[in-house]
Amino acid sequence: MPTIRFITSGRTVDFPDGDDVNLLRVAIRNECEVPYKCASGNCGTDRIFVESGATNLSPPRKRERDRLGELLDQGWRLACQTYVTGDISISWDKDQTPLNPNAVDKSLPNQVDERIKNRWLQANDTD
Repeated sequence: MPTIRFITSGRTVDFPDGDDVNLLRVAIRNECEVPYKCASGNCGTDRIFVESGATNLSPPRKRERDRLGELLDQGWRLACQTYVTGDISISWDKDQTPLNPNAVDKSLPNQVDERIKNRWLQANDTD
């Protein structure tokens, strides 16, 4: 079974061989503490640093390339836009803030967070 190592939170999650799973969805489901706000690639809050296993990640999407820019070349990815196919290890800054604060709905942060979390928990990992 492939393994995702969430170094910052000390969590480890295994997933079935042959699957490609969304990194943020796995992190939310397993309470791995990856920060997020919009879960759509707009805000950049869920950026993670790939410590190892970059070849086991999906290629960056346009939204991810646009949001991260040169950070992408330095090993950063957006968890919401990244799918995992094999072993990886990631880390992040626990205090990181959005790259684009305007992409975060500030009107009802707790309700927005719960709505995002519920949507992601109900969907399949490969959606």
